[in-house]
Amino acid sequence: MSIDQRNLKATKFPGVFRMADGRLLARVTVRIGSKTILRKQVMPEGATEADAVKATLDMREAVKNPPIPMPLPPTTNQTFEAYCVSWMKIRANRVTPSTRETYEDALHNFIVPRLGHLLCKDVTRQALESWLVWAQSLTRKNGRPYAQDTMRQWWRVLKTVLSDMTADLDLPDPTRRLRPPQRPELPPVREQHTLDVKAIGDMLAACRDKYPTRLAEVATMALTGARAGEVYALKWDVIDFAKGQIVIRRSLSRGQLLERTKTKTQRVVPMHPDLAEILLAHRNYQITKQVAGLDLGMVFLSDDGQMRDPNSAKKLWPRLAKLAGIDQKISPQVLRRTLNTLMLSAQVDRITLRAIMGHTSEAMTARYAGIGDAAKTDAINRIRPTLALVPNT
Repeated sequence: MSIDQRNLKATKFPGVFRMADGRLLARVTVRIGSKTILRKQVMPEGATEADAVKATLDMREAVKNPPIPMPLPPTTNQTFEAYCVSWMKIRANRVTPSTRETYEDALHNFIVPRLGHLLCKDVTRQALESWLVWAQSLTRKNGRPYAQDTMRQWWRVLKTVLSDMTADLDLPDPTRRLRPPQRPELPPVREQHTLDVKAIGDMLAACRDKYPTRLAEVATMALTGARAGEVYALKWDVIDFAKGQIVIRRSLSRGQLLERTKTKTQRVVPMHPDLAEILLAHRNYQITKQVAGLDLGMVFLSDDGQMRDPNSAKKLWPRLAKLAGIDQKISPQVLRRTLNTLMLSAQVDRITLRAIMGHTSEAMTARYAGIGDAAKTDAINRIRPTLALVPNT
């Protein structure tokens, strides 16, 4: 049905409009990542504005949480590609956007093209050994081989799919006693690029002087070691100026705010004294200027009042490096490694360091879960004389 937008009259309810014939139109626009989805519904005659408001809420919920499709039950005579398609439809609604993207990339580009034509019952150990040889021989478009970590990521995805498939179809596990793709000729550990103390100070000073509105986010990354997705997911409700602490319990992934971190555990990070001063000035600026999106409660907002995307800083890093005279790439990961190195140099014990940085595994969680706030605050304060940063906010 074509609707003449010019004849719509806005009501006092967001997303509810009165059409020329008197009926109500419910309309919602939902932004998910880089996509904008529009939904609209013409209400039947006699529907009230309350009915239209409920329709907008229902449409918004349906877009954000679509029903999980129910694929056909798997069979042993089904192709492995068909099983992967069904598996992905269910799995996509249970993982983060970044994990979903990892699954889709591995399946579409590196698993299904080689194994997809086989029947599920024919995905045997021998077939996987052939896939391993093929995977180890692949090169990028520039001719360079894939990193071992990348190939092992494909293997983890393949093992996850096969684990579910063998359970669904009561088949033997073909991955048993198979090793992931190996590339012994590559260095086992990548070079750890970090900045020195002077470079950190110069970078923050350059940001303060040239890009003052971005100082808070850059300083937060440099002085907490938090992941970029964790920094841009910060809300003011997790920043306690009285205690000098930040609770890392959310993350931003592909434009979606998640109520969990990468490791699915929250942690308390003490605020470096200089960072507390910077964030307090940033908060006062937001309130004084009544910046767009203030009601969202986000610490870092884009110019149009939305959650700031981590990619928005891609152009900022090389500019700061140039201004600070740093002949090295700067990125959130470099800042994270730098803080890690600075605290090690300050002789902060590794268990306390893991508690601050969020380096965790099942084996380590219980060990550092009991690290007290005082120990972590002491660790952060040890690097303050080294940085000697007092920004003019």
